[in-house]
Amino acid sequence: MDVKQKYIREAGFDVAEDFIETLGNLDIRTSKKIAHFISENIDRVDSNLLVSTVLGGLVIDDDNKPVTFALEVIKNNSSHTILSDIQLIEMDSYLDLINLNKKTNDRTTSKRLKKNNRRRLQS
Repeated sequence: MDVKQKYIREAGFDVAEDFIETLGNLDIRTSKKIAHFISENIDRVDSNLLVSTVLGGLVIDDDNKPVTFALEVIKNNSSHTILSDIQLIEMDSYLDLINLNKKTNDRTTSKRLKKNNRRRLQS
């Protein structure tokens, strides 16, 4: 356990135990896809000293089915980003998170999200 925590910490993340447990309940390949999604999209989360941010995510599992999830991130001015929780959610909730993201972020982020979604659907 100490080796895994050290590696995650060196990567710039602090991870809550519930987060690890949820990923542990998924297929290992799906968990790896979620980890890749996080590393590709974590920079979209702005630093905020007062509240956590919920980021909606979508990956395609090995059965070619979408897996949607909500990721709670705490990103403040420290050197580590905290991945505090992850929950599998329904597609409707994921789409609600996308709509909220479009209302709160600039147009560039929304365009990048659409481009990533198109790329995932084509894969």
